[in-house]
Amino acid sequence: MVIPDDLCADLAFINGKVITVDKENSVAEAVAVKDGKIFRVGTSEHIKEVLGKKTEVHDLDGKTMLPGLIDSHMHPGGSWGAYLIRGIACGPDFTSVDEMLNVVKRKVTETPKGNWILGYRMDDVKMGRYPTKQELDDVAPENPLYIQRRDGHNGVANSLALEIGGITRDTPDPRHGKIEKDENGEPNGLLREAAKDLVYHKMPPYSEDEFYRGLLIVYDECVSLGLTSIHASMVSPAEFRAMQRIKREGKLKVRTAVHISGRDEGMVEGAIAVGIQTPFGDEWLKITTVEWVFDTSTSGRTAAYYEPYVGEPDNTGMLLYDQDDIERRVWETHKAGIRVGLDGVGDRGIDRALDAIEKALKRQPREDHRHRIEHCCYVTPSIQDRLLELGVIDASATGFLHDLGDAYKANRGEEAMRYMWPHRTLIDRGIPAPGHSDASICTPNPWVGIYGMVTRKTSGGQVLYAGEGVEPIEAIRAYGVDGAYAAWEEDIKGTIEPGKLADLVVVDRDPTLIEPDDLRNVKNLMTVVDGKIVYHK
Repeated sequence: MVIPDDLCADLAFINGKVITVDKENSVAEAVAVKDGKIFRVGTSEHIKEVLGKKTEVHDLDGKTMLPGLIDSHMHPGGSWGAYLIRGIACGPDFTSVDEMLNVVKRKVTETPKGNWILGYRMDDVKMGRYPTKQELDDVAPENPLYIQRRDGHNGVANSLALEIGGITRDTPDPRHGKIEKDENGEPNGLLREAAKDLVYHKMPPYSEDEFYRGLLIVYDECVSLGLTSIHASMVSPAEFRAMQRIKREGKLKVRTAVHISGRDEGMVEGAIAVGIQTPFGDEWLKITTVEWVFDTSTSGRTAAYYEPYVGEPDNTGMLLYDQDDIERRVWETHKAGIRVGLDGVGDRGIDRALDAIEKALKRQPREDHRHRIEHCCYVTPSIQDRLLELGVIDASATGFLHDLGDAYKANRGEEAMRYMWPHRTLIDRGIPAPGHSDASICTPNPWVGIYGMVTRKTSGGQVLYAGEGVEPIEAIRAYGVDGAYAAWEEDIKGTIEPGKLADLVVVDRDPTLIEPDDLRNVKNLMTVVDGKIVYHK
């Protein structure tokens, strides 16, 4: 029987290995797409039945197709796109301070006297130390210079930047922050947590146009890596306007779930006032979460733990909100029908975040609330119990394992690695735990995160408790089905099944059959979003 052209597929892929990631982990060899959705899945012969004169057909020649991948927590605008437009990369792969300073020195020659210079992605662990204030003054004597650590929680500033920030030897530590000082009591340039804001917030704020230009670059990078959906963390008003502008212009290549910034004054209150409830939006751009950066950074030695950091018996980290304050914020947001995401990294930070969520749920129980703990790194058995009991999502910073794992082990000790990102246990206990990069903190390449989940290997080659490693298909599920669930989208994405959105990727090798160490070398060959090829290598 001949099928009329208007009933035929728009796009088809045949002769491949299609890993559907459905409940049975079925494998097919061909897929047909129509009107932006998956039309048929099966054998090549089955798909050929719906090919018409206008069908665009691609022979995969044995290549592997997967559902489009989802990064469940990244910063596409705020600490990635805008930085690309305005700043200078100061890492993360530099192995010495001098190497980094040479890059800054070149930036200084291109920058008018008196203009701010912003560095980002500095990794003091790989360089062996932070730069001194004097070194920063030497390379930028006439420009205020601030370099953000790759975690976004600490930074270093030269004398001009400290002066503009009003920081002297007599400046007290701000609440939830610390101004590091030298042996003479003078600020040494290192600013931790809220202290960095004294300088960072003196820089001119990012404009909508900067976000717009930066996001376009980031979206291109995402689709080249096989990311078809992202959850955008701590989105400010200007960044959100830029996202909407990109969508209006038809340039939004990546489906974006927005986490409204709890740090931007009035943004959460405005959402509550107009009656927004989550999820709010469409398949391309939607508000799913209000997020607060509550806990901080393990690699920067500020995240909140019960036990002190290695070599610092008085340091158990810090939280960025008083407990009664965060509980009030969570309650008001939960009561309004908006999902909350609280950054929790150390066990103390995660517990305090869960305390706030638990109190809100007791005051107003809600089925399927899907509140989240962002990053959720040190997940001890008692925390696992609480996540299950409360129905809270462990939005796991899987990308940290490879990129930051060496610092985690150095700062917390080998024994603590038993419960750092314990995905084998999380899966076995049925705790939803989507994976993410926190880009640009870590590489946005999902295959590095998947590699870390399977091998438990760091960038330095250390293995962080191999017993929590998972199977490749389980790691892929964390970057697909679990990510979809975390945005109330499991019915429309995350697997290759008829009726779901035609968000697909083709890779150069079968990740379920290769050696685990080869997972980080998987290359994306093609990305399909909404039934359209948006990247083809």
